[in-house]
Amino acid sequence: MSTVPSTTIVTNLKNVTAPTANTIADATAGGLDMPGMLALSLMKAYELKECLTLIVAKTDSADPNLTTLNDVLASLT
Repeated sequence: MSTVPSTTIVTNLKNVTAPTANTIADATAGGLDMPGMLALSLMKAYELKECLTLIVAKTDSADPNLTTLNDVLASLT
């Protein structure tokens, strides 16, 4: 499995186009709202950014996790 930077993931979610009719039909048959799920994914990416911002604000500067949290947060901007 390859590693994709979170900036690429968020950018790709912003630029996703509407699913094809076949994709929607197949997803609907499986009980999924494909356009809704794509929109929800982008919303959750923004939610992750907000949550990380709150966590970083309360993380002690000596905490070894702070660098990792800041790196992830910076990649989501």
